[in-house]
Amino acid sequence: MITERAMLAAVHISIWTAIKHDRKISRDVADQHGAHQGAGRYNKQLLRGADKLDELRTLAGQVRQYFYKITLPWSDEGFRLLPSNLYFDLTARMREFEASFEQGVEGFLAVYPQYIEQVRPELNGLFREEDYPAADKLRKKFGVKLEILPIPTGNDFRVQMSAEEQARVAREIDANVRESLTRGTEDLWKRLRDVVSHMVDRLNEPESRFHATMVTNVFDLVELLPRLNVNNDADLNRFADQIRQRLCGFTAQDLKKRDLLRVATANDAAEIVAEIDSVLRDREASVP
Repeated sequence: MITERAMLAAVHISIWTAIKHDRKISRDVADQHGAHQGAGRYNKQLLRGADKLDELRTLAGQVRQYFYKITLPWSDEGFRLLPSNLYFDLTARMREFEASFEQGVEGFLAVYPQYIEQVRPELNGLFREEDYPAADKLRKKFGVKLEILPIPTGNDFRVQMSAEEQARVAREIDANVRESLTRGTEDLWKRLRDVVSHMVDRLNEPESRFHATMVTNVFDLVELLPRLNVNNDADLNRFADQIRQRLCGFTAQDLKKRDLLRVATANDAAEIVAEIDSVLRDREASVP
């Protein structure tokens, strides 16, 4: 059952925006131009050049990037599908992220008063002391939290209803689960095709710079893909093996220096993209 092979996960990240809507200035501007009070908003940048705050935003991006990498699409509410065999990987990495985030918050708060004094002359008449929360209150505006839930099934509701109504709701829940699983598998196919297609494009431009990630991104995906393949799509696993064998045996530098190897690898990658497209066309044609 899918409930034994996967679960739902969401990462919630909060960071102080350091932006304040100045209602007085907004009203003044509207009055100056004879405009309606709701015609516009004046938002103040409360801090400028706050490197420690920028570092936290960068870290938040890294958290999201890792989370999206090892999960699959599920719903519009922020939850994504997490294979059970990646649960411990995620929780261990999230503990590291949370520790780094907490350390970053404390580092920011330590220099927060300096940032305020730094921006005071820049804002000049727009500066308001009350716009800046005290450090203990500001600390609460930052956070990283991982939330894990089980995948719902048709037996997960506990309300009084007729047997017929219960059966209908159960069918709807199970159908939604199947639809979400299909969406997750489609995302894996897209990831696989995109990363190989990118390799084709780069290899066909020998004068362009070859970054190591051109190969490592492909290798990382095919290593992770079988663990993400909760639907046990045999074709996905087959392509992952094929790509590992045909495209991941050389470094980007090898491909840059050796023209024959580059051309041969580009041809292999192009063939794989064509094969992926063929499989996806056949599947699309078989859907009633």
